[in-house]
Amino acid sequence: MPAGYAGTVGPEELCGATLTNHDLTGEVWIGAEIDELELDSSSLRRLRAAEGTWERCTFTDCDLTGADLAGLTTRDTGLVRCTLDGARLTGSSWLRSRMREVRATEVVADLLSAHSATWTDVTFTDATLRQIDLSGARLQRVRFIDCDLSEARFAGLRAEQVTMTGCRLERISGVDALRGVSMTHGDAVSGLGSFAEHLGITLTEEGR
Repeated sequence: MPAGYAGTVGPEELCGATLTNHDLTGEVWIGAEIDELELDSSSLRRLRAAEGTWERCTFTDCDLTGADLAGLTTRDTGLVRCTLDGARLTGSSWLRSRMREVRATEVVADLLSAHSATWTDVTFTDATLRQIDLSGARLQRVRFIDCDLSEARFAGLRAEQVTMTGCRLERISGVDALRGVSMTHGDAVSGLGSFAEHLGITLTEEGR
């Protein structure tokens, strides 16, 4: 662990461990390097884990409400039936992440990278997801409700039963990967400039 690690759960209890029914509310894992942790049915409310590294970890039935995961780097990490309400994920990386039955309301996650991720039955509501990178990701039954997806990157995205309702889609890229996505009229209008640019259409003022 980096010298700055100040959590009450020591590294020997995290790396390679299988833990169940732990109350880790308010734990400080800032900068912690955690490998092969399996954590079930536990509270991680208000966890402080910014700038850490998680590899090959799985969190099942865990509550991460209000967690600070800004700048966190993860690889091959899974969240199953977890809650991320009010969490901060700004600048975090979720390479090859697996999310299933995850709920995330009022999350702040600008510049989140989810390259090659697999998300199934995930719902983001009132989330700030500006410049999110979903390149090469696979989304199944994922809903974005009242989310800011401005400047999001979708190149190589595989989307199945993905819906967008009340979302901002200005200056997005990889729009051809949104084929099959369901969105409201308002969402389509917000992304009109990006769609037109992709198709080589010049938008002008009426009467000009």
